[in-house]
Amino acid sequence: MKQLRISFVCLFVLVSLVACGSSNEEGKVNQEGESDTANKQEISDETRVYKGPQGEVEIPANPKRVVIADQDYVGYALALGVTPIATTGWIFETPYFKDQLQDTKKVGDKTSINMEEVIALDPDLIVTYSEDKNEELSKIAPTVLIPYATYGYRDMLTEFGKILNKEEETKDYFTAFDKKIEEKETELDDVIKNDEKVVILELAEKEMYLFGESYGRGGEIIYNELGLNAPEKVIEVTKEEGWASISLEAVPEYLEEADHIFMGVRETENGDTEERKSDVTSLTIWENLPAVKDGNVYEYEVNNMYFTDPIALEHQLDFIVDSLKSE
Repeated sequence: MKQLRISFVCLFVLVSLVACGSSNEEGKVNQEGESDTANKQEISDETRVYKGPQGEVEIPANPKRVVIADQDYVGYALALGVTPIATTGWIFETPYFKDQLQDTKKVGDKTSINMEEVIALDPDLIVTYSEDKNEELSKIAPTVLIPYATYGYRDMLTEFGKILNKEEETKDYFTAFDKKIEEKETELDDVIKNDEKVVILELAEKEMYLFGESYGRGGEIIYNELGLNAPEKVIEVTKEEGWASISLEAVPEYLEEADHIFMGVRETENGDTEERKSDVTSLTIWENLPAVKDGNVYEYEVNNMYFTDPIALEHQLDFIVDSLKSE
């Protein structure tokens, strides 16, 4: 009987030790599991996946050091309150960008980028439209590729809102911009009749170009936002590419129905614009155009009307409306 009692006590102690060990092990597993979950959550909080036109890219949840590898996309970041640490091109010379890019480094021209300088800046995100440079840029930092003209400017700003985690700022921007458009439309109510036609013409050193609603030079504002119209022949010829080259002899054909002409003159190799302008404006076929006779020709600076981002379009909106009101 005594021996049975001793065996029972030993069994009880053994069971207790096993239970205790099991409890400790379970606690350890729980702690490790909670730790793993926390780590995964921390990683999730630090990065996210952006689904763009070229597929999925893992990017920082809140990018802090953004390189915009192509100048045409800079204004989208600025419109959402993000100043890129670097970009390329001659955007630094554009008046309405100068002040906003004082802390932004130039790392290339319009067609090239200095990869070593980009590496030295240690970006956490790069945005580009260059498929040729995308692979090399992706080795430096997470890179989002959005080929040029994939989106109109409204959809593009929406995409930048997703990329930069600034979707609320995007909504706020559109609200303010749409209100400004309405105000500017009201200013033109007593100035422009519904059937009046507007043409955008740009003179290069040897060529002449017409621009439509999707290739800068204020077309997005004139035709899309303000709802003004180009002559039918201009709409037809610029529809596919957003622009079209015309000969000097074709000026009457495309511009004779225009009530208003916005004209830009690109600098020649020696930096001159007046001589090239005179080559066209001194001709009888130009002087006989209705818009010219009525004094409704408005000259623009090419650099100021080149870009199609929200920052540029706001400035173009002011210029276009002020020009039309000045007639």
